[in-house]
Amino acid sequence: MFIVNHPGPWQFYVNRPDNKGLPIMEIRDKYLREQLIFEQQLSFLQQQQMLMSNASGGGGVFPSEEEEEDNTINEFVANDYVENYFV
Repeated sequence: MFIVNHPGPWQFYVNRPDNKGLPIMEIRDKYLREQLIFEQQLSFLQQQQMLMSNASGGGGVFPSEEEEEDNTINEFVANDYVENYFV
């Protein structure tokens, strides 16, 4: 599966080398398209994770060790994203 990364903050996206020389409206459309694709992929992955959790008998009141580990990984990914894009 091809994963599109979040385009990052608009202020940095405008100055990316692949956007140099493009009209601002084209850059805007490209940014919104990349952001939409990223959000759709994220939503799909979350749905898949939920389906896999439900299929394996998860979803009880208390999280299992595996679910706690998944949450730790998700927090790590979120923190990594914040550190790389919002410094």
